[in-house]
Amino acid sequence: MKKPFAHFFLAYLKRKQAVSIMYFGRTSEFLMMTSERMVIPDGVYTLEQLLNGLRMRGSRWARELDDSHVICTVNGQAALLSDTVAAGGEIGIFSRKSVFEM
Repeated sequence: MKKPFAHFFLAYLKRKQAVSIMYFGRTSEFLMMTSERMVIPDGVYTLEQLLNGLRMRGSRWARELDDSHVICTVNGQAALLSDTVAAGGEIGIFSRKSVFEM
């Protein structure tokens, strides 16, 4: 059974065509963010397109979100870059690297 707040929050994200993005571990440390909401376009939108949009924020984002050391989940399930992202979804972004690696 879903909690009422979670139900209303997911409904709000779907109306706004938005997804919730959560950053973990090294990614969170280097980007200095833990979470955010991002509006996505209508239609088919892939995880790769979402990451490309985030990378356009600057060099720090491009380095940290490089395909070679990023792991993503969509709604709690491991995801490929070709997987689609729907409004109201939760995206988790993790790094394969340790916080101590440069």
